[in-house]
Amino acid sequence: MGSGIFSLGTTAMFASQSTLDTIAHNISNVNTPGYSRQEVELATEGGLYTGAGFYGRGVKVVTVNRQTNDFLVKELNVNTARASSDQTRVDKLKQLETVLPTGQTGLGYAASQVLNTMVDVANQPQDISARQVALSRAQEWVSRMNTAGKQIDDLQAGVVSDLNTSVGQINDLTRQIATVNQNIAKFTGSGHAPNDLLDQRDRLIKDLNEQVQVNTVEADDGTTSVFMGGGQLLVLGNQAQTLTVVRDPDNVKQGRVALVTNDTNRILDSGQMTGGVLQGLIQFQDSDLAATRQQLDTFGANFADAVNAQQALGMDLDGNLLTTFDAAGNPVASAPLFINTGSAADIKLAMTAPKGLAAAAPLVAIPGTANKGTAKVDTIDMARALPTTNALDVATSKPTAGAPLTVVFETDASDPTKLTYRFVDSSGAAYKDTSPPRSWTAGSPINDQDPNSTPSGQLFNLNITGVPKAGDTIQISTTAYPASNNGNAMTMLGLRDKTIVSLDGVSHATVTDAYSQMIGNLGVIVQSGETSASISKTLQDNSQQTLTSTSGVNLDEEAARLIQFQQSYQASAKVLQVAQSLFTTLLQVAG
Repeated sequence: MGSGIFSLGTTAMFASQSTLDTIAHNISNVNTPGYSRQEVELATEGGLYTGAGFYGRGVKVVTVNRQTNDFLVKELNVNTARASSDQTRVDKLKQLETVLPTGQTGLGYAASQVLNTMVDVANQPQDISARQVALSRAQEWVSRMNTAGKQIDDLQAGVVSDLNTSVGQINDLTRQIATVNQNIAKFTGSGHAPNDLLDQRDRLIKDLNEQVQVNTVEADDGTTSVFMGGGQLLVLGNQAQTLTVVRDPDNVKQGRVALVTNDTNRILDSGQMTGGVLQGLIQFQDSDLAATRQQLDTFGANFADAVNAQQALGMDLDGNLLTTFDAAGNPVASAPLFINTGSAADIKLAMTAPKGLAAAAPLVAIPGTANKGTAKVDTIDMARALPTTNALDVATSKPTAGAPLTVVFETDASDPTKLTYRFVDSSGAAYKDTSPPRSWTAGSPINDQDPNSTPSGQLFNLNITGVPKAGDTIQISTTAYPASNNGNAMTMLGLRDKTIVSLDGVSHATVTDAYSQMIGNLGVIVQSGETSASISKTLQDNSQQTLTSTSGVNLDEEAARLIQFQQSYQASAKVLQVAQSLFTTLLQVAG
């Protein structure tokens, strides 16, 4: 009896001590990230059979269990990966927003200022200071474009740097997971789970999901294999794969994640990265940053090319035409304002001499003095360069120096209420007559387009106001005094209201409207990114709270259990005390 009660008291004390130790372990790790509450599993020892029935043999400690939920853990990992991806992307998007400033610091305003300076140039074409102001505004626009382009390049470099940092953390985490796997495998067959090691591995996997979303598969030996969301193996047993960052062979500015295998780097498809920092960086790089770069480059190229094209159609202050023709008859611009127009970071102002600005138009138009109608010349715009040596129509094009071309208005033979027009050269001979005759329509330009000529396109577009009458004429001649002519400056000023920019290759907009579209497009992306980041962060927080309610340590509960098992321990000690007293009494009786 004494032996039995001693054994019962001892196992009871051991069970209580084990539980108290576990409770203390829980309390000490209440603030440890990733720690799961542990509980001692107790069971009754098998009864001892006697002729008088079964006598209990006390309690035994079966094992120490970890309180967790695999489903909630996986849900938290998925939401962690999504929140990390969204937050990484929105942080980069906010940096990208600063590339496109608004108001008077914006690129659209600077571009419009370049064109606005043509007002002063047109008013005083011979004024060098007005021309210099125009070139200064052009340089300011170029500087802003260069700054924006460099900022985008810096953002891209930052993405590559962040990719390297993230991949370095991934490699470190996968190596740690492989090591923990090996330690866990040592306890396979013991019948007990290494709880703290399992917590450590879960925490490492959660940290890994912050960098890249992963899936896990448990093996029979207790190890866990880790795969990227797209299926690429990262950890198998105690072996970890190594990732690296390489340059994209198609775009050396961009970074790509690659798997190191047999001393070679195999670039992984971006679809492998389905969450985490890696996905956020790759999405920003491939979509948001690339689209903004493309729009910025297109904006700059469209504006600069439009100005260059108009510059090529005019004459400088010394009367030089700014387009020549190669041996094949193709026009070659000899003095563009801008060069390297295809890249915002590389665009430059090529013209430094104010005299080189093409303010004068090669042609002028003057209404006949005997006209009876109210027609007046508004502008005469060049549709292509005035033909010179090697041009396809240099021998046939009109007008030429000293030989003007005349527009003659006539009554439409098929409708007396309408007018037609034709051209005659300085000798009175017909020039580029068409059948039926060209019809004049108010608001439509007068031009010399002729499908039977080479080239067939018009040389000029003559815009008039008022209404001519039959017999009225307008004389078109080459510019004799370029220093006082402002025709090309006026046309260049008109670019301000023309839809010369196409960000998507389909729709067209003015310079200021196109820039507003760029800012609007980016603003929508940023707003959408912020919304996604907010939603995914809420889901992550909810998942964390749900898991914590299952596996986290509650100090109130642990304090209550501490008192409970303290009393149990004291009661067990009392059992041993009683047993000792009984044993002493027996000795005394026997003595």
